[in-house]
Amino acid sequence: MRGFLAVVGLYLLSLAPVWAANSVPVFDTPTALLQYAYAPYATGKFKDDTNQLYSSELNAQFRAADANVPADDIGPVDFDVFVNGQDYQLSGLQIGDASPEAGGVSVPVSFKNFDDPQSLLFHLVKEGGGWKINDIESLTPGSTWRLTTLLAPDDSDGSTDGTDASPNAAPDDDSAQGAGGDNSGQ
Repeated sequence: MRGFLAVVGLYLLSLAPVWAANSVPVFDTPTALLQYAYAPYATGKFKDDTNQLYSSELNAQFRAADANVPADDIGPVDFDVFVNGQDYQLSGLQIGDASPEAGGVSVPVSFKNFDDPQSLLFHLVKEGGGWKINDIESLTPGSTWRLTTLLAPDDSDGSTDGTDASPNAAPDDDSAQGAGGDNSGQ
């Protein structure tokens, strides 16, 4: 029996690196979370882990929104919220300093996507011992939106300046196709 337990123990220990490689790290700082979220845009190696980057509240909003989507529809978020567009070619990524706000912090992120300046504001909360994304807001002129508003069950279009015509309208992107990558959490 002791030999059997030793073999099982060694087997379980051998799986530890696999579990660690497949898990999302706990982010000690807001900057660490956002660096992790944006790293695939440089490498092209995307993981299907955006739901693990989001807070439990934001994940619940995605599930509720998806539950109300007809089978042949894309859903309330049909663009990559991390790049504010369908496709991407990012340059000049700048992650700003965290500012305290009720329940967490906000962190500005700016970059160019196909040479078009983009400005996002991430609202983060502490959850499970690390930082998680609780909301994302686009401050880019002509393409303003708030993720939680896009996911809301009402008929709101998510726009804060009235420039977006429908809840499924992707941010304007007249540029050529990029390397692509839907990281909207869908």
